[in-house]
Amino acid sequence: MSLSFRHVSLPSGVQLKVLRRRLLGTQVVETSLWPHLTGKEGAAARYLLALADSGEADISATEVLVVHPAIAALPASVAEAVRLPPLGTLSVTLAFQGIMTDPRARIRVSWYDADTRRIRIERTGALARWGALEGRLSGPLYALTEAIDRYNATESSGSDIRIAAWAPVQNALKMTTGQEVSTEDRFLTSLTIYQAGAVALDVFATPYGPDFLPVVMGREKSATLNDDAPAPEGTEHAPAAPDLVSDALLPEPLQRRFASELFAAESTSRDAYVLDRNTYLVVDPALKSALDVIRTKRSAPREERISFLQNPRIEIARALGDETGEMAQTLLVETWQYSERILGLGVWEPPAMPWLKNKAGQWLPERFPVRIGDQIVEMDQRIFDGLKTAVAAADQQGDSKIQLGDRAFKVPEVQEAFERLGLDRQGNAPTQAVEEGNQLEQPQRDPHAGEQERLIIQQNFEGKEFAVSHNARQTVAGDEFPPTEVVTTRPKPHQKDGFDWLVGSYKAGWPGVLLADDMGLGKTFQALAFLVWVRQIRSKLGIDAGSQKKPMLIVAPTALLRNWVEEADRHLAPQALGERIDAFGSALRHLKMERLEHWTAETALDVARLRSADWILTTYETLADYHRAFARVPFSVAVFDEAQKIKSPGSINTQSAKAMNVEFALALTGTPIENRLADLWCIMDRVVPGYLGDLKGFVQSYEKGGGDDLRRLKASLDQPPRPETPPVLLRRMKAEILEGLPKREVSKRLMQMPPEQAEAYAAAVFRAQTGGTSQGDMLRAIHAFRGISLHPAGSSGCDPLDMTSVRDWIAKSARMVHAVKVLEHLNTIGEKALVFVEDLEVQKVFAAAIATHLQMPRQPAIINGTVPGEKRLEIVERFQSSSSRFDLLVLSPKAAGIGLTITAANHVIHLSRWWNPAVEDQCNDRCYRIGQQRPVTVHVPIAVHPEFGETSFDQTLDALLERKRQLSRDMLVPPVEDGDVEALFGRTLGRV
Repeated sequence: MSLSFRHVSLPSGVQLKVLRRRLLGTQVVETSLWPHLTGKEGAAARYLLALADSGEADISATEVLVVHPAIAALPASVAEAVRLPPLGTLSVTLAFQGIMTDPRARIRVSWYDADTRRIRIERTGALARWGALEGRLSGPLYALTEAIDRYNATESSGSDIRIAAWAPVQNALKMTTGQEVSTEDRFLTSLTIYQAGAVALDVFATPYGPDFLPVVMGREKSATLNDDAPAPEGTEHAPAAPDLVSDALLPEPLQRRFASELFAAESTSRDAYVLDRNTYLVVDPALKSALDVIRTKRSAPREERISFLQNPRIEIARALGDETGEMAQTLLVETWQYSERILGLGVWEPPAMPWLKNKAGQWLPERFPVRIGDQIVEMDQRIFDGLKTAVAAADQQGDSKIQLGDRAFKVPEVQEAFERLGLDRQGNAPTQAVEEGNQLEQPQRDPHAGEQERLIIQQNFEGKEFAVSHNARQTVAGDEFPPTEVVTTRPKPHQKDGFDWLVGSYKAGWPGVLLADDMGLGKTFQALAFLVWVRQIRSKLGIDAGSQKKPMLIVAPTALLRNWVEEADRHLAPQALGERIDAFGSALRHLKMERLEHWTAETALDVARLRSADWILTTYETLADYHRAFARVPFSVAVFDEAQKIKSPGSINTQSAKAMNVEFALALTGTPIENRLADLWCIMDRVVPGYLGDLKGFVQSYEKGGGDDLRRLKASLDQPPRPETPPVLLRRMKAEILEGLPKREVSKRLMQMPPEQAEAYAAAVFRAQTGGTSQGDMLRAIHAFRGISLHPAGSSGCDPLDMTSVRDWIAKSARMVHAVKVLEHLNTIGEKALVFVEDLEVQKVFAAAIATHLQMPRQPAIINGTVPGEKRLEIVERFQSSSSRFDLLVLSPKAAGIGLTITAANHVIHLSRWWNPAVEDQCNDRCYRIGQQRPVTVHVPIAVHPEFGETSFDQTLDALLERKRQLSRDMLVPPVEDGDVEALFGRTLGRV
């Protein structure tokens, strides 16, 4: 009896099935049995099944359909095992017939075999036949041929469509190698196509009110607007907002031509634009509608323009027929300049905050791209100082150009770049008087405009403008935890303490509090019990109906709203909180009001329906989109889950949250300080306005203060201002909560680097020692240390189906060796693990390699930023419910940061570590949380160079993380600091 694969190439992909040969014929093996197949065929079958988790395959009862891009990218051993042809020894030559925009233009493709003989092929997706031979196209060659076919299919179409179809050809050409593709056609390589997938608004003042123009962006820049958008792999927390200049898709001259000359002069948007000679802009179809909305609103009356600028997403969503608003969130980018200019134009009216420096949310030094003319300069302090000195010298000597290294710049273009950075033309910071003079002119308010045209909130940015006094609230019920008739789950001791604190704070009259418990201690459950108690109080006081009725509001990222519903179903009796309204996603359409003659932003939603609810679920983005409608509803309690979403003072989300009419605000977050101490101030200013003073004074006192100042800040939050008043913040760590949680152990193992890894690491250290010490030099060195300490070859050199190749690849990395030993032991004793590794390519290779090494019935699933939120939950649920004694998940630290409970695992392995201890702790908390029944072990393999010893990068990073954790126990400190990169660099080289 033997196994064999059969395949059929279809336009949608390659259909693969397994046949078992028997004495009486062949039998198709159902896919449910594939995990139990043996040999290379079994390993290949498991590899194919794993493609379904990433959306690259569809599984039916008897076959797997793999999309052609995944077929092209299959490892050679997998392709061989499933009897797909090897990569063909093919090459192509391209020639262009006509001009790209001409209706009759075509790209001619000539194919050649290994002997450079011209051949004719028959291609279906990634598989090609020529004569009696069959081959598989490589990934880049497949992408190129598909793009060419799509371009040629637009023959006889207009120029806009032809330009749009050309953009994928250009991108694919960049991915191919000279060995596969050659062309002597200069036209093919002289074209530049920009693909616009999102837009930001450049807002400016005019005598007639605010005006705005679109700044086109790449689609990836829009991810920050989406609740569930993953942070890019390999980065720390993304900056608070993108930059209008450095993140723009087009160089400044082309952006100016597009916005001021082309966009402003036309009545409808096009599929594509000619920007310059052989330079084109292709517009995403959905973006065309957004651009049309922007154009329409530019010519609208002043009041309508202001209304649009308060939140343009809602208008764009309406134009797209986007009921959920999700598409509009991906199309519109909120830059930091947009927030500041909206403030300056009076849509919101707080003063400027020049003393609040824009601090990167990562340990990396501040280094950012700046456009100077048509060139992009990676600006750091050294380059800035060089430009500033050169401009001053050029002014004295009357030169029109300057030279910096091997690059030349025009002086006026450098001076324009200085001005875009908020400096004068010599690169100096302006004085306060100049800053005030540069403020956008405040437009005169139309006396006939409606009083509700804009929501203006008092701010505590510079001087305490707004504070809420607190007087004890009237209650008629006791302080006891709600009975089992309404809260069916009994609280753990620390949860009862948290409930008592919430009740005490409410009775004392606080306008709100911050529950900042460590992740996994049940903040949601404590909040639900408190909401039930408040509802009982209001019922007994007779203020839960009629005009006195005040619903409860829960605001959270989309992925967590489902968790709130599930937690309520799990812990509360039916109707314990009354009638729920979902004001987000597709359910929002039931609340939207028809746009009749007297429609306004205040009536965009059915306010009467909202007021009649008992509790309402919504997202931060929906709250921002409809903040003027929500602001008409008085809320008894508002819960802001993952409250770090409102940590930025100037963002729309923060302003909208602060504009809500809330009697008691409860903020929930396990990370009250993500990047800087000002994060904490902003959250606290929502729950207890004025408690921490004004932002300017807070920054000067604490962000620039020393250890004593930070201890004083922590004491002001932990300790009540009066003995009879509860503190405004409650934060407990799992280390303090012993009852109800199993033991947790951190196992660090020093592992000596194998020879190949040690040699590569030593070479990187030598390069760093003999190189420069600028921020860029240090950054490159640290990335090299970090990558080599994971694996000297990265994802290269491993055939995931060949046992010998897998063992050789593992043996080259100290961290891998220890991680695999741990997994071998867990496989023996039947326990599950989470493996965190940042590099996306290493994730894929490791998952396939460990499945081969341990002969697992299914390749471990991977959760990273490319996996949609719903798919992540599906993977977790499968892992949680699996009957297998041993299993593992491979995860990216950021993608698994929030919203996932994976208590089926009781081991965590950090193959690569995050430099922010808060993020690393979030990873550990995926399994170490309430619901975990077994002791948890966190495994940290540390690669040590045989000669450098304790100055090895892994040990240096470990010491830094431990120092930060220790400091955070005694005082409030940001998890990342400006000096971290210098400390890592210096200690790794033995200079500190």
